[in-house]
Order: sequence, then structure tokens, then C-alpha cells
Amino acid sequence: MRANETPATRLATRKLRAASQRATAARVAVLATLIEQGEHSSAEEVLARSQARLPELTRSTVYRTLERLRDLRIVSETDLGGGVRHFEVIEAVPHHHLVCTGCGAIIELADQSIEPLRREIERAHGFQPAIDHLAVFGRCAHCQ
Repeated sequence: MRANETPATRLATRKLRAASQRATAARVAVLATLIEQGEHSSAEEVLARSQARLPELTRSTVYRTLERLRDLRIVSETDLGGGVRHFEVIEAVPHHHLVCTGCGAIIELADQSIEPLRREIERAHGFQPAIDHLAVFGRCAHCQ
């Protein structure tokens, strides 16, 4: 094991190579940061944490890397409110969120809850949706 190698950097390297991508220092730093975080992170949070790992990273490199990882469907990008994009590593079983516009509560929603939506979109439109991470806005029971 290399001196700066961690379980997260090894996993990041494997995920990048599985997607036929070069495991550059920037890509590994950004993806390892998201893996270690284990939850939604804004691009600014990823920038700060990734720079702690690799100080020469620039804002534009982190943003481009996040967009590339999103396009490769390694990470999901979701607006959980407030117009701020949040990123999270896509796991084997996706999950989704109900976001309360009253109090800001975020409730996790199991993927099987939206399976009927996927089937209906495919049936009605002949379209196979790639729903990796969905945020549904509304009012929670407390705010209704």
C-alpha cells in the first residue's frame, strides 16, 4: 500500500477503471472524497475536502470532475433545494428523497417506491428512464 493510499482511494481507483477511465490524481481525490463522505455533498464541500487531499486542485478541475463522474453514472447530482447541486456516489441500490419545502426535512425513499414510475414511463413512452437519484418536493406531515 502506498503512503497516501486509503481504502477510499483504492475503491475510487477501481470504480474509475471499471468505467474505463484513467485514475488521475484529481479524479481519485474527488471520488475518494465522496466515498469517504458517504452522503450528499455540495461541490464546494467536495472542493474543500479534495484540496485537503490534493492541495493543487482547482475549483474548475473539481467541478469538471464532478460533471464527468455524473455523466459516467458513478455519482448522482441532485438539487435538494436552494439551487445547490449535491453529489453522492451511486450505490448498487439507488435511493431517493422527499424534500419538505416547509421545514427542509429530507426523508429517504427506497428505490422500489419509484419502480412503478419507471414501468409507466417505459410503457407509455417506450422510454427507459435512468432514475439514479430523485428528489420530490412537497410538504411533510408536520408542515401540512
